Parts: sequence; structure tokens; C-alpha cells
Amino acid sequence: MTDLPSDFVDFQPSSMSASAHGFFAASGYQPNMSLDVAQKVFTSRDGRKWRDRTPKDMSTAATVQSLASHGSATWLLGGHGFSIARTALWTTENDGSSWKKPVLLPESSDVELPVAIAAGDRGTLLVTKVTPGQGKPDEQQASIRVWLAKKSGPPEKLWQTPCIGHEGDEASAEALVADDGFYLLTDCTTKDFVPADHLFKSTDGRSWKAEPLPGDGNEFDHMARNGSTMVLTGGLAADDVEHITDPRTWYRNDNGEWHTSTPLDVGRLPDAGVVSRRAQEMLGIAAAGSGFVAIGSARAPDNSASGAMWFSADGATWAKQPTRTNGFDRLRSLATLATLKTTIVVLGSNKAWETSDPAHARIWIGDIAPGPRRPPTPAGTGPLAQFVGAWSWSGATITIVANGSFVYRYTTLVQCSDHAPPCDNGTEMGGRATGTLRPGRTAGEAVGTVKEALANDPAGSTVRITREPYSAIDMTVNKNGYGLFCEPGSNRCAGHVGAG
Repeated sequence: MTDLPSDFVDFQPSSMSASAHGFFAASGYQPNMSLDVAQKVFTSRDGRKWRDRTPKDMSTAATVQSLASHGSATWLLGGHGFSIARTALWTTENDGSSWKKPVLLPESSDVELPVAIAAGDRGTLLVTKVTPGQGKPDEQQASIRVWLAKKSGPPEKLWQTPCIGHEGDEASAEALVADDGFYLLTDCTTKDFVPADHLFKSTDGRSWKAEPLPGDGNEFDHMARNGSTMVLTGGLAADDVEHITDPRTWYRNDNGEWHTSTPLDVGRLPDAGVVSRRAQEMLGIAAAGSGFVAIGSARAPDNSASGAMWFSADGATWAKQPTRTNGFDRLRSLATLATLKTTIVVLGSNKAWETSDPAHARIWIGDIAPGPRRPPTPAGTGPLAQFVGAWSWSGATITIVANGSFVYRYTTLVQCSDHAPPCDNGTEMGGRATGTLRPGRTAGEAVGTVKEALANDPAGSTVRITREPYSAIDMTVNKNGYGLFCEPGSNRCAGHVGAG
């Protein structure tokens, strides 16, 4: 797990991709989110340091941002404008530091919303949901429309298919560009809300044919392809609980018959997230190495939940990864992922499905190459490198250097014009303490001793500093909390605004 910029506090995971320039992550809008939570796009070369690369005039609400990358190029399908949003396509051929002028889909009387995007050697597909007329979309008349992005000019409309939405949910789809053609998986229902999902294939993007799917009332949510093997995730629709399915996966080789994978691995006690298969959910899947990786959530009867991840070498058998060992239990869900060479980056969220709480996104970085690997330690760093710098928050600072020594400055709340030292001289802090730190028992912990006494804690007191999410550290002395401090150069961290 890695630290993230402070803006990830309100980041609702929507989509990820990886180009030759690194990883891209985009947020999405949810109906229970505050309308003033800005949509964002972040990029990272290695998955560890992220920068805000949000295109200008990207809509801040009521839309989903979808990313796709191929080679050195990345495409972003989302909303443009802030009064009446238009579906738009942005393109960058670098790390997102510059985006080409957005291409807007043609205006029409239809309500057209972005749904998905996919890219490959054959081209870039855009998928939108279309409903006739103005106002709130009518799911009874919804369709899925496919576009082809061109090197110049507006996208070309290729094909359209009816796709009514689930009860209480909107129609959706996923696209895939493979060596043998384009694929489109639609998540639809009949007018009676019976699952009516379809898998379509096209060799040219214009002529589409329905592919056979496993029967028996199954619903299909996600797909991935690696070489000649294709995998679907979904489940058997449950009649007694709305929107709950018995999760399943299917696979086929060389476009042959579909086979049901072995029952989903739920993990092993006493690990976290070991609940019934019915309470496990796959929310994303991707090709990884020579196999596949799937991510999702495990939801307990008391509504507590933890993130979940499964690996499969062939699509037929899936092994769940330890939850607590990987820290997946710190969040409710792993939401989206991307792979680049042997690196996999996963974006998760602790947002509860039913609440408007901030998303509090986190990133996991893994190595999909066989055998354990450790990244080389960069030159000039040491065991306390992640703590080095001048951290600040609420009238106090702590400056830590590489050898472990630190200086803590704080306001005494009395002015030198009225009191003898220690006192504050204008904005200059009068309180001062020093000490030394050494690595703690865990990677994100440093412990040590106060040498120069604090106001309420004498010399010799025990100090403990830990790295916290969203560019912050937490400081305690003799188990007394001294608060969160923002990273050097930041005025916002861990959901707090302002450092003075």
C-alpha cells in the first residue's frame, strides 16, 4: 500500500489504465455524493507518486469517467462542461501533463451519457448509453451505442442495441479490443426486469453478432481476455434478495464453449473477509502476466466489508489472496485496477455503498512476476526516509532529518510582549522540543525519545510517529496525541484543510 495525494480523500474510484508513460486513475460520480466533489484524474509513473492531471473543463458531477490506454496513448471518456454536460473524449500521448482539445460527441435531442472505453491495435471504442428526450433518462427505452474514435475529427457512430436497465440500476456495458476483434458485454434486462445480458463481437466495429453465453439465468458483469482465453464474471440471479447474486466465473479457450470455473474461493479463517460466496463480489477483472486478477469486496451479514482479490492462471481456478496480510481489510472494497509489465496497481475505497461519506481511496502496488521481489532502495535514502521533512499542522511543526533527529516547534499561546520566554514572537513559534527517532516495529512507524522537554511531557518521554493515509504523519508522546501533520509543502492532508 502506498500514500496518496490529499485530494484522494474525496476520490470515488471509477477507472484505471496504464500506458507506456505510467498509470492513470479517474474518479466517477455517484448519486449519493456531494455535487461539489470535483472529478479528478491522477497519473503516476510507478504507482507511488501521483499528480493531478485533470483535463480542463471536465464535468464535476453526474457522469462516469472511463480510461483506456494503448502504447503511449491514453483516452478519457467523460463529461465536458458544467451547465449542460456533453460527452467528450480527451487524448494524451504523455503522462497527462498535456491533453489534446476534447472532441465532443454530436449534439442531439437524446440524453447520451459516457459508459465505457477500450483501446487496442484495432482502434479505440467508445460506449455510451442513450435515452430519448430530455430530463431523467427512461430506462425502459435505453440503448447502448458504440462509437469509433478517429485520429482527427469527431468519433464515428458504429452501432446501437437496446439495453433496458435493472430495477433501481442503470443499463451499462463493458468493451474489449482483442487481437481477433471487438467485444461488447451489455448488462441489461427485459421490461419485466429479467436479466438479458448479451455478449457481442465484431471484426470491423460495424457489423456485430451475438455470441453464446452460459444460460440458467446468469447475470454477467465483467470480462477480460488474455491470449486465447476469455473470462466472464457475474453470478446466478437471486430471487429473495434484490441485486444479490451467487458469484460465478466462466472461461473459454479459442472462442470455444464456455466452462464454469471452480467455486469461488472465499479465503480461510481466521483471515478477514471470509464470508459466504454469496456475499463475495468481483468488481473488476484484468489480464495479468499470463493469467488474470480480479478484485472486489467481501460483505458480512452485519454490513461490514473488506476488499478482496483473486488470481487465476487459466480462468478455471481462482485463489483468493490473504486479506489482512495485504491490508485489504482496511477498506470496504477494491474498485478498479491496471497492469503495466509486471506491476499491478489497485485502487480501493472505504466508502460505504449507502452513505455520502468521503471515499478515502487507497492504492496497492503488487508484482505479478513469479517469485518474491523487492524494489531496489534508491540511493541517498534510509530507513527513516518516509518521515524526513518539515511537517506542519494547526500551529505546530516537526522537522525530521535522515539521521533521526527532530525539532518540534509549537505556539505557546502567549506573546513575548507580555510574557517571558518561552513565548511567541508574532507568528514565530516559541515552544521548542528536540529528540531522536529510530525505525519502529512496522514499516510505517518510527519511535524514539524526547531530549528537550515539552510543556506537558518531560525529557526522556517516549515519542511515536506513524505514517497515515493522504500525506500525513501522526505523533504521540507518552501515548498522548499531538495530532496529524501534513507532508512538506502541503496545506491539506488526511481530510484537513490548512496547516497554520
